[in-house]
Amino acid sequence: MWFDAVTELQIQHRYTPDCIYNMDESGFAVGASQSSRVLVNLREESSWKVISGRQEWITAIECVSAAGVVIPPLVIFKAKHTNTAWIPIDTPSNWRFTTSNSGWTSDSHAYEWLTSVFEPSTKPADLAHRRLLIMDGHSSHITANVIAHCMEYAIDLLILPPHTSHMLQPLDVSVFSPLKRALASETDAASRLDSGRIPRIEWTSMYIRAREQALRSSNIVSGFKATGLWPLSPLTVLKKLPSQPNTQASERHNAAPLTGLNLSLLQSDPPDGTELRQANALFLTEVQKARDLPSPVKRYAARITQAFEATFTKNTTLRNETTRQQKLLQLRKKRTTGKRVVLKG
Repeated sequence: MWFDAVTELQIQHRYTPDCIYNMDESGFAVGASQSSRVLVNLREESSWKVISGRQEWITAIECVSAAGVVIPPLVIFKAKHTNTAWIPIDTPSNWRFTTSNSGWTSDSHAYEWLTSVFEPSTKPADLAHRRLLIMDGHSSHITANVIAHCMEYAIDLLILPPHTSHMLQPLDVSVFSPLKRALASETDAASRLDSGRIPRIEWTSMYIRAREQALRSSNIVSGFKATGLWPLSPLTVLKKLPSQPNTQASERHNAAPLTGLNLSLLQSDPPDGTELRQANALFLTEVQKARDLPSPVKRYAARITQAFEATFTKNTTLRNETTRQQKLLQLRKKRTTGKRVVLKG
């Protein structure tokens, strides 16, 4: 059903990669480090690693496009009011900072991000040009304010199925893990110098550097490719799913050739409409009979067949219209090529 919705929207609106976005938030425990190898004295009975205190939580809302572009983040500190002392001088001017009582995101933060970060950063020159925004089903992502804004500004909102972010969300697949590793590496380096609490301004500087390492265009593009979102390829994900066990013994036989599926049909220009529909019907019948194909693949085959027939119909109509226009132009040309004569009464 997920790829049915994605395919239908893509066929309807023909999104380009710079108009397909994925947004999500990620939380960071200040002072969190990573596993590492160090040199120690074997003569000592115990060795210790110094880590910074983990006193607070900070959230960052990130968004990337299928073209490999990243838009500015919205960083949420745990506080009542934002303080400029937390923001380094070299912070990009288009970054946004806000606060919450817990350091987590809320309904108001999702709407704030949508209106003050996403909208100005991705607003197309042609307001009729639609954008696709993919998010998980967090309650803050589907509030009335968020949905109303998307409807008003030609943003198609697509919500991921529950518990599928690890396979279907580009940010989770290829971005957030490298980002957290890079930030943990920055934390380790700081901890070796000072084991005390990391000031917020230093954490922000670390996040800027970690973000530059992790949110690279190549990482982002690979995430959209691995999730089958761009280029659109449901089989990229479906083939990773575990196959359903077959309780009955598999039946192996040499199938008779399907005379209705003739390659000459696709090579003819234009193909015969009746033969095309008959071949598609035969193709879908065979797909439905296949026991080793998961249901999403069968539904996708039906969608592709339907889209192909719709495109064929449109092309046939345009071809006929072009032929009529060419005949009309030839007729008018003949009418205007006559010799000038003087008509005597």
